[in-house]
Amino acid sequence: MNVILGIDQGGTGTRAAVCDLEGRLLGFGTSYGGQHTFQGMDFAMGAVKEASQSALTQARVTPDEIVCIYGGLTGVDFPEEYPLVADGIRSLGLCSNVYTTNDSIIALRGGTEKPYGAVIIAGTGGNCAIRTPEGIEFVYHYYHDMDLQGGGAIGERAVKAILRAQTFREQSTSLTRRVLEKFQVDSVDDYLRRIAHQEIPWDAFKDLCPIVFEEAYAGDEVAANILRSFGEGCAEMVTAGLKHFGMTDLDVEVVLSGSVFKGVGPILTDTLTACIHSVVPKARLVNARYEPVVGAVLLGLEKQGVSIDTSVKINIEATAHQLGLIRNHK
Repeated sequence: MNVILGIDQGGTGTRAAVCDLEGRLLGFGTSYGGQHTFQGMDFAMGAVKEASQSALTQARVTPDEIVCIYGGLTGVDFPEEYPLVADGIRSLGLCSNVYTTNDSIIALRGGTEKPYGAVIIAGTGGNCAIRTPEGIEFVYHYYHDMDLQGGGAIGERAVKAILRAQTFREQSTSLTRRVLEKFQVDSVDDYLRRIAHQEIPWDAFKDLCPIVFEEAYAGDEVAANILRSFGEGCAEMVTAGLKHFGMTDLDVEVVLSGSVFKGVGPILTDTLTACIHSVVPKARLVNARYEPVVGAVLLGLEKQGVSIDTSVKINIEATAHQLGLIRNHK
């Protein structure tokens, strides 16, 4: 049996899936997260090996049956890292036919009906990517604006707003009360004291993101403006990429991926929709249907010349259900 091995590696987890050439997902495995840039190639590849062996065992296939490995990995950012990480995967001895890309691209493919489109990723951090009908991939990588880096950036915007309100440069906001409650302090001065004494961890801002959504939904204009500004910035990245690649007249799916898009209320998605439609009228915002590792498998199938036709889609859908790889339940 000939199979595809798909890899999805992020900072919090590594996932592998085995799929035959008819689109049947046969096995799935997981391991710890890693990134070669910060933790070394051996550490990152150890997770890939562990997840892959688990998936192969469940699928009851051996490495000599793998015809292609397609991996989407965090840390594949600069051009030289694509072949570097591919060589790291080859060193595992599973298969020599290896393709690598940034993990944002497999998240995109896991959410689109067509092999092209765009993705906005907003979780703890963020990214944005475009894939053209010709297969050209553009990822923002380190060009992604810091104030658009997912839930952490929204939380930082909330803190900035309450500091501005405290110093008469912003209208009063219910975010002040909610943020002080969150950090268990009585005043903005006390919050700043805790910051000065490094008593609030650097990653605490992401926990403020749901509060911004809640207060915006309750009618706080400052919170609502934070979400609108965030949405406008994300839309600008998408539309700039689609304009550059001449895709503004296409029926393009824009995949929304990440926990930020689960926030209460329509303000963020309404802003994204309006801004993107002003440039790409036929664009459709969609939630990712499958886990990104399924996107890796689909890209691997396409590399092998497999047409993702109705029968393949039916097989992917049925077996993704069985393996728990559905993100967006219809």
